[in-house]
Amino acid sequence: MIHMVIRTASLLGLALLLVGSAEARMYRWVDDSGMTVYSQSPPPSGEATEIKVNTSTAAPPEKPSTDGQAKEAAAPEKPAGPTKAEIEESNKIKADNCKAATSNLSLYENLGNKLVKTPDGLYKRLTEEERQQKIQESKKGIEEYCDK
Repeated sequence: MIHMVIRTASLLGLALLLVGSAEARMYRWVDDSGMTVYSQSPPPSGEATEIKVNTSTAAPPEKPSTDGQAKEAAAPEKPAGPTKAEIEESNKIKADNCKAATSNLSLYENLGNKLVKTPDGLYKRLTEEERQQKIQESKKGIEEYCDK
């Protein structure tokens, strides 16, 4: 369950980074429960990393030729790849997800008959089938996010 929340939050944060919006500021911080949070508003504690959001603008329309001659074809622009900062941010998110997946795997493998907190704040005991499903989800997360 924790892995799913972390994965969803990370994907949402990554999507927000890629989409971008004009004049938008994004912040990243770790909340009291250890979850990485991405938001447009800073945390109450004020300790956050501001994330640079790349915004795109439409190209201005071309002006028609005044002398009637055909314009030379402009050289196609090289598509911009991810910047160094974006790559570093992506690697950081991947490392955080790896750590969470590894932690979740350890938790579920050693869980036994303990209570687990649900997203709605209630506690319940996982059945063996649910526990095995969580172990498999954690292993998939490790395969996806951890470098081998």
